[in-house]
Amino acid sequence: MFEFERRPSTFRVGTHVLVLAKLRGSDRWTLTLDGTLSASTFATEVEAWETGIRAADRVDGAAAKS
Repeated sequence: MFEFERRPSTFRVGTHVLVLAKLRGSDRWTLTLDGTLSASTFATEVEAWETGIRAADRVDGAAAKS
């Protein structure tokens, strides 16, 4: 389990929940979308946020095709 540097930031992206947190003792950021932790970490909070927005868009696009 990860330890966070500070309280995670939570964003609503349409119907999705995006949570960003900085790892304790590291310059890396984590991303959780709708409760699923990304396998990747990110160099900046902005990079994690952009990746989360794109992932939410992909989920919405896949749901629209179903």
